[in-house]
Amino acid sequence: MSTQQKVKLGRTHLEVTKWGLGGIPLSTVMGGTTEEVIEEVIHAALDYGINVIDTSRMYFDSEVHIGKVMKTRRKECILASKSINRKKDEICADIEESLRQLHTDKIEIYQVHALRPHEVPSLMDKGGGLEGFKKAKAQGMIDFIGLTSHHIDVLIDLVKTGEFDTVMFPFNVIEREAEKELIHLTKLYDLGSMVMKPLAGGIIRNIKKSFKFFNGYSVDLILNGVANLSELHENLKSVEDPTPLTSGELKDFEEEVAPLGKEFCRRCSYCMPCPNDIQIPVMIHTPWQMVKGLAYKDLPPEKKNLGTTLLPWLQACEECGQCEEKCPYHLPTIKRKKELIEMFSR
Repeated sequence: MSTQQKVKLGRTHLEVTKWGLGGIPLSTVMGGTTEEVIEEVIHAALDYGINVIDTSRMYFDSEVHIGKVMKTRRKECILASKSINRKKDEICADIEESLRQLHTDKIEIYQVHALRPHEVPSLMDKGGGLEGFKKAKAQGMIDFIGLTSHHIDVLIDLVKTGEFDTVMFPFNVIEREAEKELIHLTKLYDLGSMVMKPLAGGIIRNIKKSFKFFNGYSVDLILNGVANLSELHENLKSVEDPTPLTSGELKDFEEEVAPLGKEFCRRCSYCMPCPNDIQIPVMIHTPWQMVKGLAYKDLPPEKKNLGTTLLPWLQACEECGQCEEKCPYHLPTIKRKKELIEMFSR
């Protein structure tokens, strides 16, 4: 990507590669394998010329692993991180901890992480998180203030305040709410547009068509997480093609993903950790997606065996409801768990 043209990230002075590295799989808790593999992925991405890495205080040890690489390669990339907190003092504390873990004295973009509608007053009112971001910016700890949310209406309202420099939102061939107004507003207000979930958390398998899909939209930066070198190289095969989908290709792609619906797990792991150590995305949502609409007698042997393996974990769920409260997509985790138990308890 060192030869690929960079784009200006909104009204920031930052020149970014069209594709950036997402930080969720750069954590051993959220999809990464080992510390060694994570560092290999980061080094390989930088070697290729990717110059943006996005992470969060919420991604467990992601900042730690990125920070180890930053000790020697900080000048090669733009760092972005986030805080899930909403109060001024909490934000300031998170920024200081991010600086420490990332081994840097400044973070280019620091963002409000996964803002929900009822949290807007906590962020924007006196003593709220926005004051913490502004304080850190005035002190030179961060350069730009970013906003992220899975709620497009929240983003539309706050973009118009002029308080934010970048905005990150879910966008892919399935989740297209942003194309109605938000993408236009990012250009109108000259905000850096940052796309998350370009493959819908990995459920969309056609990587080539997914990246061509974005060539039809004026978005600045596409952030995608990869867990190993194989995934990285598979993605890089597709990012160089600048051509958008034709109308026929788009129609075919829409038909291809239509059976997935919209109520699927994006494997963002916001539901984690579980008090009973259940890996919710891979033990509940992914198996449910695999067997939904099928009768037990119609399952192939490998899926029946999977259910037998998972059953003790599913039965360990105490239905505390924490996972459903934390899920930005409001997935019915407990209901799906019960359906899996009913299917596999035969």
